[in-house]
Amino acid sequence: MKIVCTGYGVIAPNTTNIEQYVSNLEKGVCSLEIVECAGPNNETNIVGFVKEGLEQYELDRKINRLPRVTKLGIVAAKEAMNSANIDIEDKRIGVFFGISLGASGEELYQNTIKEANDGNYKKIPITFTHYANMHSITASIAHFIDVKGVVKTITTGCTASMEAIEDALLYLKSGKIDVAIVGGTDSPISIATTYAFTKTKVLPLNQELNLGAVPFCERSLGFAMSEAAGVIVLEREEDAIKRKAHIKGEVVDVISNNDGNYIFSLDIEGEQMLKALKEITTNRNPDYINSQALGIQVNDKIEEKCSKQLFEHRIPYTSIKSMYGNPFGSIGILQVISSLLSIQYGFIPPTIRTNKQGYENMNIIRETTYQEVKEVAITNHGYGGNNACAYIKKYDYIK
Repeated sequence: MKIVCTGYGVIAPNTTNIEQYVSNLEKGVCSLEIVECAGPNNETNIVGFVKEGLEQYELDRKINRLPRVTKLGIVAAKEAMNSANIDIEDKRIGVFFGISLGASGEELYQNTIKEANDGNYKKIPITFTHYANMHSITASIAHFIDVKGVVKTITTGCTASMEAIEDALLYLKSGKIDVAIVGGTDSPISIATTYAFTKTKVLPLNQELNLGAVPFCERSLGFAMSEAAGVIVLEREEDAIKRKAHIKGEVVDVISNNDGNYIFSLDIEGEQMLKALKEITTNRNPDYINSQALGIQVNDKIEEKCSKQLFEHRIPYTSIKSMYGNPFGSIGILQVISSLLSIQYGFIPPTIRTNKQGYENMNIIRETTYQEVKEVAITNHGYGGNNACAYIKKYDYIK
């Protein structure tokens, strides 16, 4: 049974829709920026903010009361539904969203904790319980796209939206649902998260854009936090064909696991990532690897290890995080959408800003490469030790 993608939507830094996403990926546009006085000692930091695309929802009181992360998800979901051109009436629908930090970085959330600790009961907003509840985000998105039925929230860190796809595949293949609306949304940038990740020494404080948050470059001192949402619509092949849908590509499989390490330690060997990528690429020939590399040396060296041991550095690698940073729970779905677009438009997006220092043996795409793309493998790693790998193929109709 084939599961195919019939629609997609995205909102990200410098990106308000799919058309702009394609353009930025193809041109290798950096959508990150430096913010001043962001660190604990007034250091600069590199981040990716969404500055456009939410204006219409600020005029709608019901939606404007929702967390920013929810609004991002609604925007991407509505574009995906329009892209799929699907009538969901009388269909069994499943909504699956991957979320990492959710609304915990938002001002209302942060202020409420402070007011509660100070004993200011009257200043606690009635909306706080839903800001604190991760699943309220997904439920709100489902409400505003008028979906009832199966609604699930996956919270496995940065692999969350990739694993949301994994769950959706199971539901579709089992016949429990007819259509899956699968996405990820996160808006994690705050003083609290900046300070917390500074403690773990994984932010590129006081680094310029040509040095910090650069995948596959040993000069990079860390990753760029960003915010984004992405959504895809998945259906069984026969259902998509029956309604004459425009099929964007096939989602072959998703495989996930966990490193199994003590939670306050780091996995520097990457054996579970290696295992997942090996399993999903066995007897397959990806045109390139859409990598999770993000500018943290431990993670990027694991990608290098996978490249060497599985492919002898023959298979090209790239990372869209060089352009978009790491929007936590939504990065997996952004990688999937970028892979589908790569197949559709015939190019491999570049890893911008890197000079390959420390990764000279890898086959890293640094300039947009125009070629036929039929198959893409995707790697994804999350805080907490989860790994997820996906395999995407060009759709070929065979009678």
